Amino acid sequence: MEGFIERVVIPVAAGGGIAIAVWFVGRVVAGRLPGQIRELVKQLIPVLVLTVLVVTLLVVIDPDQAQTLMDSSISSIPRIVIAVIIVIIARALGRILGLFVETALRSVSDVMAVRGRLVVASAVLGIGVIIALQQLGISTDIILVLVAAFTFGTALTLALAIGLGARPIARQIAAGRHVQNTYEAGQRVRFGNIEGTITEIKLAATAITVGDQVVNVPNEELLTNQVTLLD
Repeated sequence: MEGFIERVVIPVAAGGGIAIAVWFVGRVVAGRLPGQIRELVKQLIPVLVLTVLVVTLLVVIDPDQAQTLMDSSISSIPRIVIAVIIVIIARALGRILGLFVETALRSVSDVMAVRGRLVVASAVLGIGVIIALQQLGISTDIILVLVAAFTFGTALTLALAIGLGARPIARQIAAGRHVQNTYEAGQRVRFGNIEGTITEIKLAATAITVGDQVVNVPNEELLTNQVTLLD
Protein backbone atom coordinates (compact mmCIF):
# COMPACT_ATOMS: atom_id res chain seq x y z
CA MET A 1 0.00 0.00 0.00
CA GLU A 2 2.79 2.40 0.88
CA GLY A 3 4.51 1.61 -2.42
CA PHE A 4 1.32 2.38 -4.36
CA ILE A 5 0.92 5.69 -2.57
CA GLU A 6 4.55 6.62 -3.25
CA ARG A 7 4.57 5.54 -6.90
CA VAL A 8 1.05 6.59 -7.99
CA VAL A 9 -0.93 8.74 -5.56
CA ILE A 10 1.81 11.26 -4.73
CA PRO A 11 2.94 11.85 -8.37
CA VAL A 12 -0.68 12.16 -9.57
CA ALA A 13 -1.55 14.58 -6.77
CA ALA A 14 1.59 16.62 -7.39
CA GLY A 15 1.06 16.67 -11.15
CA GLY A 16 -2.59 17.63 -10.80
CA GLY A 17 -1.70 20.39 -8.36
CA ILE A 18 0.99 21.76 -10.67
CA ALA A 19 -1.40 21.65 -13.66
CA ILE A 20 -4.08 23.57 -11.73
CA ALA A 21 -1.49 26.09 -10.54
CA VAL A 22 -0.19 26.59 -14.10
CA TRP A 23 -3.73 27.14 -15.38
CA PHE A 24 -4.65 29.59 -12.61
CA VAL A 25 -1.39 31.56 -12.68
CA GLY A 26 -1.44 31.66 -16.48
CA ARG A 27 -4.95 33.10 -16.51
CA VAL A 28 -4.08 35.73 -13.92
CA VAL A 29 -0.88 36.75 -15.75
CA ALA A 30 -2.62 36.79 -19.14
CA GLY A 31 -5.27 39.15 -17.80
CA ARG A 32 -2.60 41.76 -17.04
CA LEU A 33 -0.79 41.62 -20.42
CA PRO A 34 -1.37 43.63 -23.63
CA GLY A 35 -3.71 42.28 -26.29
CA GLN A 36 -1.47 40.24 -28.63
CA ILE A 37 0.75 38.87 -25.86
CA ARG A 38 -2.35 38.02 -23.80
CA GLU A 39 -3.78 35.93 -26.64
CA LEU A 40 -0.45 34.16 -27.10
CA VAL A 41 -0.23 33.31 -23.38
CA LYS A 42 -3.80 32.01 -23.44
CA GLN A 43 -2.85 29.70 -26.29
CA LEU A 44 0.24 28.46 -24.43
CA ILE A 45 -1.59 27.67 -21.16
CA PRO A 46 -3.37 24.48 -22.39
CA VAL A 47 -0.09 23.28 -23.94
CA LEU A 48 1.74 23.70 -20.62
CA VAL A 49 -1.05 21.99 -18.69
CA LEU A 50 -1.08 19.06 -21.12
CA THR A 51 2.71 18.80 -20.86
CA VAL A 52 2.50 18.60 -17.06
CA LEU A 53 -0.14 15.88 -17.24
CA VAL A 54 1.85 13.85 -19.79
CA VAL A 55 4.99 14.07 -17.67
CA THR A 56 2.95 13.02 -14.62
CA LEU A 57 1.63 9.97 -16.47
CA LEU A 58 5.16 9.11 -17.59
CA VAL A 59 6.41 9.38 -13.99
CA VAL A 60 3.81 6.83 -12.95
CA ILE A 61 4.45 4.44 -15.83
CA ASP A 62 8.24 4.71 -16.27
CA PRO A 63 10.02 6.83 -13.61
CA ASP A 64 13.48 6.32 -15.13
CA GLN A 65 12.40 7.50 -18.58
CA ALA A 66 10.61 10.45 -16.99
CA GLN A 67 13.79 11.46 -15.16
CA THR A 68 15.81 11.27 -18.39
CA LEU A 69 13.22 13.38 -20.20
CA MET A 70 13.17 16.04 -17.47
CA ASP A 71 16.97 16.22 -17.40
CA SER A 72 17.17 16.75 -21.16
CA SER A 73 14.34 19.27 -21.03
CA ILE A 74 16.08 21.32 -18.36
CA SER A 75 19.27 21.47 -20.41
CA SER A 76 17.23 22.57 -23.46
CA ILE A 77 15.38 25.40 -21.71
CA PRO A 78 17.56 28.20 -23.21
CA ARG A 79 16.96 26.90 -26.74
CA ILE A 80 13.22 26.54 -26.07
CA VAL A 81 13.03 30.12 -24.78
CA ILE A 82 14.88 31.40 -27.86
CA ALA A 83 12.57 29.41 -30.16
CA VAL A 84 9.47 30.87 -28.47
CA ILE A 85 10.88 34.40 -28.78
CA ILE A 86 11.58 33.81 -32.49
CA VAL A 87 7.97 32.73 -33.09
CA ILE A 88 6.61 35.73 -31.15
CA ILE A 89 8.81 38.16 -33.12
CA ALA A 90 7.88 36.50 -36.44
CA ARG A 91 4.19 36.73 -35.61
CA ALA A 92 4.42 40.43 -34.70
CA LEU A 93 6.59 41.23 -37.73
CA GLY A 94 4.22 39.36 -40.02
CA ARG A 95 1.25 41.36 -38.77
CA ILE A 96 3.11 44.65 -39.23
CA LEU A 97 4.23 43.81 -42.76
CA GLY A 98 0.75 42.48 -43.55
CA LEU A 99 -0.80 45.80 -42.53
CA PHE A 100 1.62 47.65 -44.82
CA VAL A 101 0.64 45.38 -47.72
CA GLU A 102 -3.06 45.76 -46.94
CA THR A 103 -2.73 49.55 -46.91
CA ALA A 104 -0.85 49.53 -50.22
CA LEU A 105 -3.45 47.31 -51.93
CA ARG A 106 -6.53 48.95 -50.42
CA SER A 107 -6.79 51.46 -53.26
CA VAL A 108 -6.88 48.63 -55.81
CA SER A 109 -9.20 46.10 -54.19
CA ASP A 110 -10.42 45.46 -50.63
CA VAL A 111 -10.46 41.69 -51.21
CA MET A 112 -6.93 41.72 -52.65
CA ALA A 113 -5.77 43.85 -49.70
CA VAL A 114 -7.10 41.38 -47.11
CA ARG A 115 -5.70 38.37 -48.94
CA GLY A 116 -2.33 40.06 -49.37
CA ARG A 117 -2.16 40.78 -45.64
CA LEU A 118 -2.97 37.16 -44.75
CA VAL A 119 -0.41 35.77 -47.22
CA VAL A 120 2.40 38.01 -45.98
CA ALA A 121 1.60 37.43 -42.29
CA SER A 122 1.40 33.65 -42.78
CA ALA A 123 4.64 33.55 -44.81
CA VAL A 124 6.61 35.48 -42.18
CA LEU A 125 5.18 33.35 -39.36
CA GLY A 126 6.03 30.17 -41.30
CA ILE A 127 9.63 31.30 -41.74
CA GLY A 128 9.80 32.05 -38.02
CA VAL A 129 8.50 28.58 -37.13
CA ILE A 130 11.08 26.92 -39.38
CA ILE A 131 13.90 28.95 -37.77
CA ALA A 132 12.55 28.06 -34.31
CA LEU A 133 12.50 24.34 -35.15
CA GLN A 134 16.09 24.54 -36.37
CA GLN A 135 17.00 26.26 -33.09
CA LEU A 136 15.57 23.25 -31.24
CA GLY A 137 17.67 20.89 -33.35
CA ILE A 138 14.66 19.47 -35.22
CA SER A 139 15.25 18.57 -38.86
CA THR A 140 13.22 20.81 -41.16
CA ASP A 141 14.08 19.12 -44.46
CA ILE A 142 10.59 17.70 -44.93
CA ILE A 143 9.01 21.02 -43.92
CA LEU A 144 11.17 22.87 -46.45
CA VAL A 145 10.10 20.46 -49.19
CA LEU A 146 6.44 21.03 -48.29
CA VAL A 147 6.96 24.79 -48.22
CA ALA A 148 8.65 24.68 -51.63
CA ALA A 149 5.77 22.63 -53.06
CA PHE A 150 3.22 25.01 -51.53
CA THR A 151 5.09 28.03 -52.90
CA PHE A 152 5.20 26.51 -56.38
CA GLY A 153 1.50 25.71 -56.26
CA THR A 154 0.65 29.21 -55.04
CA ALA A 155 2.79 30.82 -57.75
CA LEU A 156 1.13 28.67 -60.42
CA THR A 157 -2.32 29.55 -59.09
CA LEU A 158 -1.49 33.26 -59.07
CA ALA A 159 -0.14 33.04 -62.61
CA LEU A 160 -3.36 31.41 -63.81
CA ALA A 161 -5.45 33.94 -61.88
CA ILE A 162 -3.55 36.82 -63.43
CA GLY A 163 -3.81 35.35 -66.90
CA LEU A 164 -7.52 34.59 -66.61
CA GLY A 165 -8.82 37.32 -64.33
CA ALA A 166 -6.51 40.32 -64.46
CA ARG A 167 -8.03 41.85 -67.59
CA PRO A 168 -11.13 43.22 -65.82
CA ILE A 169 -8.94 44.71 -63.08
CA ALA A 170 -6.63 46.25 -65.67
CA ARG A 171 -9.63 47.81 -67.41
CA GLN A 172 -10.86 49.27 -64.14
CA ILE A 173 -7.43 50.73 -63.35
CA ALA A 174 -7.15 52.25 -66.83
CA ALA A 175 -10.64 53.67 -66.46
CA GLY A 176 -9.67 55.01 -63.02
CA ARG A 177 -6.88 57.08 -64.51
CA HIS A 178 -9.32 58.64 -66.97
CA VAL A 179 -11.89 59.30 -64.23
CA GLN A 180 -9.25 60.96 -62.04
CA ASN A 181 -8.47 63.33 -64.90
CA THR A 182 -12.13 64.08 -65.60
CA TYR A 183 -13.83 64.32 -62.21
CA GLU A 184 -12.85 65.33 -58.69
CA ALA A 185 -14.08 64.80 -55.16
CA GLY A 186 -17.00 67.03 -54.17
CA GLN A 187 -18.74 67.05 -57.55
CA ARG A 188 -22.38 65.96 -57.73
CA VAL A 189 -23.10 63.53 -60.55
CA ARG A 190 -26.01 61.59 -61.95
CA PHE A 191 -25.86 58.53 -64.18
CA GLY A 192 -28.31 55.69 -64.50
CA ASN A 193 -30.19 55.31 -61.21
CA ILE A 194 -27.39 56.84 -59.13
CA GLU A 195 -27.25 60.47 -58.05
CA GLY A 196 -24.83 61.65 -55.42
CA THR A 197 -21.54 63.33 -54.49
CA ILE A 198 -18.12 61.95 -55.38
CA THR A 199 -16.17 61.41 -52.16
CA GLU A 200 -13.12 59.51 -53.40
CA ILE A 201 -11.72 58.34 -56.72
CA LYS A 202 -9.69 55.13 -56.36
CA LEU A 203 -7.83 53.11 -58.94
CA ALA A 204 -10.57 50.57 -59.54
CA ALA A 205 -13.71 52.27 -58.23
CA THR A 206 -15.18 55.64 -57.30
CA ALA A 207 -16.92 56.21 -53.97
CA ILE A 208 -20.16 58.18 -54.34
CA THR A 209 -22.25 59.29 -51.38
CA VAL A 210 -25.94 58.69 -52.04
CA GLY A 211 -27.99 59.92 -49.12
CA ASP A 212 -26.58 58.25 -46.01
CA GLN A 213 -24.81 55.49 -47.95
CA VAL A 214 -21.51 55.29 -49.80
CA VAL A 215 -21.65 53.38 -53.09
CA ASN A 216 -18.49 52.09 -54.77
CA VAL A 217 -19.04 52.35 -58.51
CA PRO A 218 -16.59 50.62 -60.90
CA ASN A 219 -14.73 53.29 -62.86
CA GLU A 220 -15.60 51.60 -66.14
CA GLU A 221 -19.27 52.43 -65.56
CA LEU A 222 -18.40 56.13 -65.44
CA LEU A 223 -16.98 55.77 -68.94
CA THR A 224 -19.66 53.57 -70.50
CA ASN A 225 -22.64 55.50 -69.06
CA GLN A 226 -23.71 59.07 -69.68
CA VAL A 227 -22.71 61.12 -66.64
CA THR A 228 -24.34 64.49 -65.84
CA LEU A 229 -22.60 67.01 -63.58
CA LEU A 230 -25.18 68.65 -61.32
CA ASP A 231 -22.98 71.46 -59.95
